[in-house]
Amino acid sequence: MREQPSAAAEAEAQSRQASAAEAAPAVRHPARSSGGHAGGKIIEFPGFAWGPPVPPPDQLAEPVGGRPRILDVPEVEPPPPALGGITIDGVERKEVEKRAGIDIPLQSARFGSRVMAAVVDGVIIAVASALFGYIFWKVAAVRPPLIQMVGLAVGIPGVFWAAYQYLLIVYAASTPGLRIAGLELGRFDGTSTNRSLRRWRVLAAWLSAVSLGMGYLWVFLDEDALCWHDRITHTYFAPKKPGTP
Repeated sequence: MREQPSAAAEAEAQSRQASAAEAAPAVRHPARSSGGHAGGKIIEFPGFAWGPPVPPPDQLAEPVGGRPRILDVPEVEPPPPALGGITIDGVERKEVEKRAGIDIPLQSARFGSRVMAAVVDGVIIAVASALFGYIFWKVAAVRPPLIQMVGLAVGIPGVFWAAYQYLLIVYAASTPGLRIAGLELGRFDGTSTNRSLRRWRVLAAWLSAVSLGMGYLWVFLDEDALCWHDRITHTYFAPKKPGTP
């Protein structure tokens, strides 16, 4: 004969079944159909349906349209310019002002005219030097040594030439030789010279002379037949304009 379970064991089993029923999820019993089983149990898991939140009643609905908003348009870099940005339009070039005597040839006096003016002035200086030497000879009544005589023969005309050029060029802007040859002193741009500029020209002419005459010999190498002092002061001898005294 099988032993009947005790009352304590039955109470413990009933408590286990109650706790298991509390832990199990809620079970929904659908309506039984006529053909269904009366005692069948169906476990239904809860569904997680999601939808957009319902807007508040005071908020306007967004317009419906397929055009994207500005913030939604993807950023696209513009394509680089063709040929690296080089255009075929002509570039305007500024006309550079040409400088007289450098970019534009000068209409300077002919070499023969300048030689004639130099010869006339040289004769005047030579006559003045000879007259001075004669007066010195008569007053001193002494014949200096040969070396001193050569030095005086070179030095006295040089001093006379320097004083002659300074006084006549600076204060008269001309010499007897220039007047006879029909020449006048002017600037490269065609304007007349002032006294300060003529003074600088005379000083530059002395520099051309004391450099063993190389400043004057430069006339054979210059494309406009100008000397050092002409280039330094931007002045030159040109044919006298008609109507100029």
